[in-house]
Amino acid sequence: MYQESSDRMRGGSKADALLVIGLIVFFFLAGGLATMLRSRFGSNAPLYLFALIFGAALYFIYRIRIVGWRYTVFHSEPETEYDPRFDEYITHEDHPYPVGTIVIERTVSAKGAITEVINPGELAAVLAPGESAACDKEVSMSPIAKERSSSLIFVRGGVRTRVYCALSDTFIAYAKGIAEQNETASV
Repeated sequence: MYQESSDRMRGGSKADALLVIGLIVFFFLAGGLATMLRSRFGSNAPLYLFALIFGAALYFIYRIRIVGWRYTVFHSEPETEYDPRFDEYITHEDHPYPVGTIVIERTVSAKGAITEVINPGELAAVLAPGESAACDKEVSMSPIAKERSSSLIFVRGGVRTRVYCALSDTFIAYAKGIAEQNETASV
C-alpha cells in the first residue's frame, strides 16, 4: 500500500498554533483600525470591509491548510514478517481492499471521506499532465488546475471516466504497473 496527500501547506501543531495566534492578532489589529476609521469618517463601511477581508482570509486558510485530497494505491500484498511470539511468519496489517485498488478521499482536517474507489481491473490508463484521451466523463479530484494534474482513466459499466489527481511520480509508477497488469489480463 502506498498513500500520499495533496495538502499544499504541510505543518505540525506548532505551525497550526502560530497560524491561530497570527489570526487572533490580525483580528484585533484590523478591528481596532476599522473602529478608528469608523469613528473618523462616521461610516460603517470600514467594518464591512474588515469583515470581508477577515472572511476571505479564513476561507483562504480553509482551502489551503484544512482541505485536501488523499490518494491510496494497493499495489502489492502486505509483507510477512517473522514474529517470535508465534514462531511463524505473519502479516501485521490487513488491506481493506484487494491489490490493484485505488482509493481517492476528500480530506478535511485529516479526516477523509471516500469519493472514488477504482476497483482492480477498472484502471485503463495513467496520463501525465497535458496528455489527452477520449473519455465520456471527467472529474477533478485535485487541488491544482486540470492542465497541471495527472489523470487516471478507468472504465466502469461501459463509461470511460477521467479523474484528475495531484499525484507524485511514485504513485504514478504504481498506478501504471496496475494499468499494465490490467491490460495484459484483458488480452
